[in-house]
Amino acid sequence: MMTRSILLIVLAAFSAVSSPLAGEAPAWPPPDPGQDTAKVAITTAWAQGLREAGSLPALQKAAGAGGRLEAIEETGDAPRAVYRWTGAGGQGAMRAFVYRSGDFGAVVTPADGKSEIIVNNFGAFVCPTCTPPVNSCGRRPSWVSREVHWDTFDCGCTLTGPQSLYGSRC
Repeated sequence: MMTRSILLIVLAAFSAVSSPLAGEAPAWPPPDPGQDTAKVAITTAWAQGLREAGSLPALQKAAGAGGRLEAIEETGDAPRAVYRWTGAGGQGAMRAFVYRSGDFGAVVTPADGKSEIIVNNFGAFVCPTCTPPVNSCGRRPSWVSREVHWDTFDCGCTLTGPQSLYGSRC
């Protein structure tokens, strides 16, 4: 009986590893859902709910819309697709940078905030206007080279991807 149980466990593990869906990266280039208006206003309170978003589909579900594929950037070490949303009623905006692996970083410009909020699927959440302010870099994202020292000094420059969104700050 024990041999049969072990055999079933091994077969289940093998079929999970050899399945074409197991570990499969998302389609590239990604599709354009063509839904650039979110169903919700993009506010600081709404963005705080993104801290647990672990995938692009979770981000899209939170926005209530798939987003608009704005660009595919093939240059550099980490090709990425750029999606954008405008909040319901023109309230706020969000851009997400999605990598071939399915990982993402997003920059939220809330309608009620004075600065951008940064979030990614590695646990980062940077929100200077939240109460209290939050500056969490999370784990090292897959797109950050091992040669880059990962701490609060430089993580703000790499949370959303290899190119800085902030100009000369980095």
